[in-house]
Amino acid sequence: MVEALKSITLYIIVILLLILIVLFPRDPVYDFDGKAMTPILKYEFHWDQYKSNLLNFYHSLKDDHSLGMTQYDLTAEEEIRRYFPKSLKVIAVAFLFSIVFGILKGIFDYRVKDSKLKIFGNGSTWFLQSIPDFFIILCVHWLTIFMVPSLRMFNHSVWYNFLVIGVLVSLYPMMYIARITFAAIAAEEGELYIQVAKSKGFSDKKVLYKHIMRNSMQTILTHITPLMLFILSSLLITEYLVGYQGISYRVFTAIGVARTVSWPQYEPGIIIGSGLCFIVLVMFSQLVAFIIRKSIKLEWERDS
Repeated sequence: MVEALKSITLYIIVILLLILIVLFPRDPVYDFDGKAMTPILKYEFHWDQYKSNLLNFYHSLKDDHSLGMTQYDLTAEEEIRRYFPKSLKVIAVAFLFSIVFGILKGIFDYRVKDSKLKIFGNGSTWFLQSIPDFFIILCVHWLTIFMVPSLRMFNHSVWYNFLVIGVLVSLYPMMYIARITFAAIAAEEGELYIQVAKSKGFSDKKVLYKHIMRNSMQTILTHITPLMLFILSSLLITEYLVGYQGISYRVFTAIGVARTVSWPQYEPGIIIGSGLCFIVLVMFSQLVAFIIRKSIKLEWERDS
């Protein structure tokens, strides 16, 4: 109960900070210098403008029950309802791939750690984690476009594009879970319950999957929340690079990075609403980890 209250308090603080940062005044001041009237772009902070932004947002929430209007004369909620489900499909695929294949990769890394195949185990995990995820995404995108143009993996007209993007998003988080799994299994080496299980005639494979993995899951599941954060950070760059028009891509248009009109407008409602969606997903990941721990009755005690 105490941990839940701490988490809720932390999320409330994060939401408040998000609102305060997003509504910070950022309108430039245009001036001209000299006889040539050279344009000069300056920024001046005014508390009155900051207060006005906060009050306008508050009244929009209170009176209109909205986060504000967008540059397309739609409410922020309407835009989020349009774009967020697209990203949610990608996140679901990435989350499942990261957990399932990340754990399997970690088990494989552990089993081959003392063999000649270790280069395909920890070696490949370390290599994929050392490469920036955006570089891998660019390479895959380039190879697809120029080497196999018939594969329209990133085309919006195909239904399976979210699967491909989900796999790309999951690459770095998957390697993260693989390293956590490997470390968790390695930490169990030498425990008494392993020796007891082997003395009963159990094979190494059975001891690994039935005993070691059960105790290792406690450690692995504590990293579900960081896993979701990795997925969301990868989602931001992936949607922008491949042009997948999900909620992350919409955030880039809201801050004026991905231009959809000649002069983009800053849309704080979209940024705040998207941030709230991401926070809900992080909370959901914590809930999933808690439910899994309770459902399989994971405890710190060792198997006998």
